[in-house]
Amino acid sequence: MWQKLSKCYPPQVELISLILLAFAFYIVLSNYAILPDTIPTHFDARGIPDDWSSKNTIFLFPSLNAFIYLGCTFLNIWFAIVEDPRRLISLPQKRLARLTEEQTEKLRIFLNRCLFLLKILIQGLTVYGVYITIEIALAKATGLGTPFLLFMGAIIALASFMIWQSFRITSTHGSDVKLS
Repeated sequence: MWQKLSKCYPPQVELISLILLAFAFYIVLSNYAILPDTIPTHFDARGIPDDWSSKNTIFLFPSLNAFIYLGCTFLNIWFAIVEDPRRLISLPQKRLARLTEEQTEKLRIFLNRCLFLLKILIQGLTVYGVYITIEIALAKATGLGTPFLLFMGAIIALASFMIWQSFRITSTHGSDVKLS
């Protein structure tokens, strides 16, 4: 199993995700006592809070982060070790049927790496969400700010790149695509 997973990405880099997960819990636990009774829980399109709830809802962020971590890690491992990754790949049936073994393996490695990066970006967004929620609740900030937009842009860009590159790898000339 570790050998198959190492082919997609080194399992040691999973420490990045674990550190982000631990950091989200640390931020919440270290600031919980100083939070006011209500904290922002929803933001409008400009990033300004428009709904507030009990400060206990701050635990939702790291809990959601843990759920995302476990789910994405499970998907990474499953996709790396499954015998026939075609069962897990969502492509038009004709394109899926024409996949060579080489293309399938390139797609497995590429998608697994992207899923790992997506997990890191989502966790980074969650850590930032915890931080900025606390800052807004303590009247040190007024809105989500530019980092939120940067995280969202990176997530959308990665998802778009995954789709584009998946179709490129699975094209009839897809075996020319390099994944180093």
